[in-house]
Amino acid sequence: MRRQVEDTILFIRFSIDMSMLCLAWIIAYFFRFSGAIPIPRGIPEFELYAKLLPFIWIIWMIAFYTAGFYRRTGRHRSAFIEALDILQSCLFATILFIAFTYVYDEYRYSRGMLAIFAGVHPWLIITGRSLVRKSLRRFRKQSPARRILVIGEGENLYRAIDLIEKDDFYFNHIQAVIIIEPSETQIQDKEFCTTKNLQSFPIPKDIARFVSEQKIDSAVLAIPHKSYWFLDLYLEKIADQVPEIKIIPDLLRFTRFAADFEVMGGIPMILINESPMVGIRSLVKRLIDFFGSLTALLLLSPLMVMISILVKLTSPGPVFYRQERMGLDGKTFEMLKFRSMPVNAEHSTGAVWATPNDSRATRVGKWLRKTSLDELPQFINVLTGEMSLVGPRPERPVFVEQFRTHVPGYYLRHKTKAGITGWAQVNGWRGNTSIEKRIEFDLYYIQNWSLRFDFKILFLTIIKGFINKNAY
Repeated sequence: MRRQVEDTILFIRFSIDMSMLCLAWIIAYFFRFSGAIPIPRGIPEFELYAKLLPFIWIIWMIAFYTAGFYRRTGRHRSAFIEALDILQSCLFATILFIAFTYVYDEYRYSRGMLAIFAGVHPWLIITGRSLVRKSLRRFRKQSPARRILVIGEGENLYRAIDLIEKDDFYFNHIQAVIIIEPSETQIQDKEFCTTKNLQSFPIPKDIARFVSEQKIDSAVLAIPHKSYWFLDLYLEKIADQVPEIKIIPDLLRFTRFAADFEVMGGIPMILINESPMVGIRSLVKRLIDFFGSLTALLLLSPLMVMISILVKLTSPGPVFYRQERMGLDGKTFEMLKFRSMPVNAEHSTGAVWATPNDSRATRVGKWLRKTSLDELPQFINVLTGEMSLVGPRPERPVFVEQFRTHVPGYYLRHKTKAGITGWAQVNGWRGNTSIEKRIEFDLYYIQNWSLRFDFKILFLTIIKGFINKNAY
């Protein structure tokens, strides 16, 4: 039932978004060609502009889906955060659309109209979604409360109660809470329920009769793994009395990322540690990486040529240094850098961490590493798809084998492509610093990934990410 309600709400929001885009396009056309602004070449037929609407819908649909607006399992956004996400997504979509109009040669479209459309459509979409949000709240308050029975103990129980109370789709009332274990845990659970002003009970002797008397609409079972015996003894009795039963699996201890599920042959399968950067989101991120790295290489080519000459003149050997690193899904690749050390600098020492005032670095190499300019060739790695502009920094396989054995969650950072810059780096965790803190920031980035987050990291990199006390 809930899935149908969620799908209906998503369809309403999608319809509102597309309708507001159409309305903004019409407003932009009539405002631009109303006569208030001089029109040297006359008023074009509206049909010429109407032809672009399907492309507008496709581009904005991709941008919004990537931002998580049309995912059933997406995070609940406050109105303010949603408005910020809409503004960012609309800006990204507008840039793509303007680039598309240069390729679409059927007609030379008015730049003034595009500017009006760019200024109008985000606010229309925000207004439309706000109206939907208010209508859903009004409908939720007017709907009869669903009487919920929660069964569980400990952290699972607390988490389930919080989820039910924050539910945006239904007007819920927790009728009763059954606490499973008659132990010290039960005392804490009772205190929690008292704080929440909820009625709590131990397991009733006649649980079927208890559920029937409470007139329960839905039962939520938030049972820890050690108490799964409850399902064998009581689930069938509860199912005879309750029209809807939901089980919250005890999986948080196994996963650090959002879980998902799929149905194969009628059997539900829970997916853990799923990266958010899959499907169309991965495609959009790749497009940004491709055009971003291509633009960076074109703009920085004079500087890169100058650095290449300096490296060649001050130290014998190749300009680039190729080093094996580990990236997406644990696959290795050769990461490029401007060479900052003599050839075979690690011949006698083997793989070691760089240190401040490293005696192995050349004169130009010290300056390159201090300013992070030795990293510029990695835009080539991004262009070829081996790396991304933003992501966890890639590490050498020999160090990966060391870290993965004693740093919890270390290997999960390979759920996404390695990046030139990342959330850990802009927060100062680079070079020979705490691996644990670096992993903490890397996993936070993967868990909370969005295009807006990527652009924020790129902006912070430009502001403070090149020169850093830990860059050596």
